[in-house]
Amino acid sequence: MKAQEREEKVAIKFRYAVGLYKALKNSSLKSFRKLAKEAGMEPAHIQKISVGKLDVSLTTNIAIAQALGISYTDLSAYYDGVTETDTQEFREYLEKQKILKGKEKGNKRSKKKPE
Repeated sequence: MKAQEREEKVAIKFRYAVGLYKALKNSSLKSFRKLAKEAGMEPAHIQKISVGKLDVSLTTNIAIAQALGISYTDLSAYYDGVTETDTQEFREYLEKQKILKGKEKGNKRSKKKPE
């Protein structure tokens, strides 16, 4: 596989994640955990999809679309309609998530009893 092909695949998966984020925001679910539950998937699996780490099969796409209450065509339209503004907003969301996770880890450490 050529390096360019790998880069293109990474870009496609990231764009899918941006479109999924946008679709989720427009749904009644509002969280990836709720999406996972509705789609019958493990939250960790949805989490990997939601940050562009996994390729998504057709059956997974359909399950995600159904959980969101939209058609597969509508889910694809979110992918096709991703703008630079959407991408920037998603990057900001990811940064906030990293900060929150860092704070959670810090709180867990601070709760340990001193020896």
